[in-house]
Amino acid sequence: MAQPTPIQFLWIVRPPKPLHSDENLARRQAALLRLSAEIAAALDEDEICQRVVHGLRDQALGYHFVGLFLVDEATGDRVMRAAVGWEDTSAGWRVPKGEGLSARALEDGEVHYTPDVTKEPLYIPGLSTGSEIDVPLIIEGQPAGVLVVESETPEAFAKEDQDILTAAATQASIAIARARLVESQRQLLASERRRADEQQALLETMADLSAELELPKLLQSVLRRAVSLLGVSGGELAIYDEGTRELEIVANHAMEQVSVGTRLAVGEGAMGHVAQTREPLIITDYEEWAGRSERYATVDAHAAVVLPLVVAGQLVGVIDFWHSDPNRQFGPEDHRLLKLFATQAAVAIENARLYTSARRQKQYFAELVRNSPVAIVTLDPDHHIVSINPAFEKLYGYTEQEVLGGNLDNLITTEQTLAEAVAYTNEASDHAVKGIGQRRRKDGTLVDVEVLAVPVDVDGERVGIMGLYHDISELLTARRDAEAANSAKSQFLASMSHELRTPLNAIIGYSEMLQEDAEEAEQSSFIPDLEKIHAAGRHLLALINDILDLSKIEAGKMELYREEFDIERIVQEVATTVRPLVEKTGNTLEVSLGPELGTMHSDLTRTRQVLLNLLSNAAKFTENGSITLHAGRERNGSGGDDIVFRVADTGIGMTPEQLGRLFEAFSQADVTTSSKYGGTGLGLAISRRFCRMMGGDVTVESAPGEGSVFTVRLPAAAPEGSSAPDAVAAHGAVGSAQGEGAAGSVLVIDDDPAARTLMARILAKEGFGVREAPDGETGLRLAREERPDVITLDVIMPGMDGWTVLSALKEDPALSDIPVVMLSIVDDKNLGFALGASEYLTKPIDRERLAVVLARYRRAGGDATVLVVDDDAATRSVLRRALEQQGWRVAEAENGRVALERVGEGRPELVLLDLLMPEMDGFEFLAAFRERDGCRGVPVVVITGKELTDAERRRLNGGVEWIVEKRGLDRDRLVRHLRDLTAGQRAAAVEQS
Repeated sequence: MAQPTPIQFLWIVRPPKPLHSDENLARRQAALLRLSAEIAAALDEDEICQRVVHGLRDQALGYHFVGLFLVDEATGDRVMRAAVGWEDTSAGWRVPKGEGLSARALEDGEVHYTPDVTKEPLYIPGLSTGSEIDVPLIIEGQPAGVLVVESETPEAFAKEDQDILTAAATQASIAIARARLVESQRQLLASERRRADEQQALLETMADLSAELELPKLLQSVLRRAVSLLGVSGGELAIYDEGTRELEIVANHAMEQVSVGTRLAVGEGAMGHVAQTREPLIITDYEEWAGRSERYATVDAHAAVVLPLVVAGQLVGVIDFWHSDPNRQFGPEDHRLLKLFATQAAVAIENARLYTSARRQKQYFAELVRNSPVAIVTLDPDHHIVSINPAFEKLYGYTEQEVLGGNLDNLITTEQTLAEAVAYTNEASDHAVKGIGQRRRKDGTLVDVEVLAVPVDVDGERVGIMGLYHDISELLTARRDAEAANSAKSQFLASMSHELRTPLNAIIGYSEMLQEDAEEAEQSSFIPDLEKIHAAGRHLLALINDILDLSKIEAGKMELYREEFDIERIVQEVATTVRPLVEKTGNTLEVSLGPELGTMHSDLTRTRQVLLNLLSNAAKFTENGSITLHAGRERNGSGGDDIVFRVADTGIGMTPEQLGRLFEAFSQADVTTSSKYGGTGLGLAISRRFCRMMGGDVTVESAPGEGSVFTVRLPAAAPEGSSAPDAVAAHGAVGSAQGEGAAGSVLVIDDDPAARTLMARILAKEGFGVREAPDGETGLRLAREERPDVITLDVIMPGMDGWTVLSALKEDPALSDIPVVMLSIVDDKNLGFALGASEYLTKPIDRERLAVVLARYRRAGGDATVLVVDDDAATRSVLRRALEQQGWRVAEAENGRVALERVGEGRPELVLLDLLMPEMDGFEFLAAFRERDGCRGVPVVVITGKELTDAERRRLNGGVEWIVEKRGLDRDRLVRHLRDLTAGQRAAAVEQS
């Protein structure tokens, strides 16, 4: 509207002519009464203000220009609520605080009369003359408005006018205060009613949360209720997908375009923006908003509000509401309600997700149990059956209806297995129990099962037991078949060792003889080829031996013998043994020992074998360099000690690819390395298996041209196995089972008292006097003191093992001539067996070794007959030639039966016997041979490639006098050893004569 001119601030009243009559007074009082009644009857502020100004214009009162202003508490402005007499003004006109004459009445709360407005400073010029009276409206003790009455006549108002206007202002103040109180009560009631509606809506939402957990239906219900309560046009709710970083709209309400299923990227549109910022967004005009998504181009939305849905700091979704009315804006009450519903929606989403996840997980495990091939049964805390799966029904033949509520142990056990089953069940109440047993089916038959019983806890409370039964009938059958197959495999390996070594005997033997013939005939051109044949045969022999070792490890036939031994001592012994090999290729060997090495409880023989293998490999791949053997003791992560051996060399080194296959059986670095250095590719594989059998491992670090470092880490105390013999027992009684004996004296060195006693009884029956020693040190002392005719020596002993004792005996000139019979249960490389044999030679036969062995049994001053018993003609031919060159007479037999016939023709002085032969094998021949008169004392040398079983060794025990393990000692050591035996035999013959 047009702004009024300053002159329009005045309301002019032409005062009535003075009335002195009672009639005029009565008329004015009647007018005031009517005004009071009109004011009292008004319902709100606007109506009160209108009735005040129109009532004062009554003809009886005569005021023509009247205005009523109320103060705006927010700004202090005077806002005109009603006026008469001035047509250009209207309600809503504002007079700023402090301006105009009427401002004084608001400042001090008093009536102000201005007889001549032109003389007042606050007067806004407009009239040349006039008067004004301003009466304040006092509400609740404070000026809240002003009644303004004007006249264009100076000094127009009398004392009577002031009284009338004051009374009218008072009536107006009372009426406005009453109207405001009523309005306040009405608003309070409306607010309470609205809050009640909100509470009801929230209660209904919470009820939905309890009754409906399917997310789409639930969110649709929450969204519909929020739109209704807010009184907006519509809304949407989207769930945030963490995997794709997208919003998917799952519910909308009052939209012409169905948006359910729409996916929005984070940052796209209003909802995507809130998902990105996680802050509420208020848009006053969505049509003009710059971030509006093209997907919502046709949506008729103006004001909009979008809120993130957050639970425990994690975004779960976004909710938005909008209104199509341009005048509708979202205020504080809207924001409060929106937050309430946003919280409820977030909780709904999270609960529904948890419910869906729990339901899927329950279905998942239910399907697992239902489709499991293992029989599963669940029990309550009282051990009654709650459920079974189809596999249980199939295994035991019961239906679920037949077993529910029953006692499981009584259902599937016999009298013999009931106690075991009850024990499992009771134990499973505290912890998981596993075992193997038999259970009874419905038809009474028994089934072998593996049982697993586990307690079931929920929120820390034991709610029952789950039992699992795996039918292992076929597994046990397969196990028995596997054991049978393994036995067949072992037999096959034993047979193959014989079959493979038999032709090797011919190859190696003939190559040696042909070399001798070539040398005698001075045909040197043949010698290199013959040496290659001989070397190839030896290489093949080493390969066969390693394969058999590896096969025994994989078949579980290789066992450990754990004992206590000094670490520094074994390191020095290994270094002494391997030093010639190291120096052969121009290398130097250094030994480094850490502090406080102490002792180790493990397998001495295997440990020595591993170190020898690593050192021989280092010597093979290093030329004119250095090799270092270090031993140290280190703490491990389990609180114990590890013994760490490191073999470092400056050799050719290895590439990463070569390192990757280094410990694989039959694997070598590469073709070039294999062709240059040779080897079977089994040594490191066997060494690693030995280390792991002892609870440790072997690792390697290497680089091409920089050498290699092999690290063996073994526990100082083996994790399992027998402990070392007691020190008192090991150094216990030393005595004589018999006197010196007609047959001679024998010193038995063995740590096992039972073995010593058994050996003493056997020897005593043969007429020997026996002395016993429980350990190597005692045995050496007695050997020096007693000078026995023969020594029997166990290989595996604590402290000083048999090989160490043997070395000490042979290094002592006073003892070196005493024959030593090695006794051991160990079947391993570089170890011999002693089960009462004279000799045990293996194929292929070393001719020098054979010559030395035979020299012991040659008859002094004359020819002796040797009976060669072997089904292989080539082997017999090689042996005949070798024997005849040594001056022996030779008789041959292709099997045991023919051999007995040859014995009938004449008693031999020595028998060379193969064990595996057709018709009558070596074992059967030996038993029959010993029964013949005069044959009991004939030495028998077993020559075979067969791996002896324990039973076969027992069959040989006492039947022969010596056994050398098939891969035996090295050639030089064997020749020296047999020379000592020969000297002993001759000395014995002289003594007997």
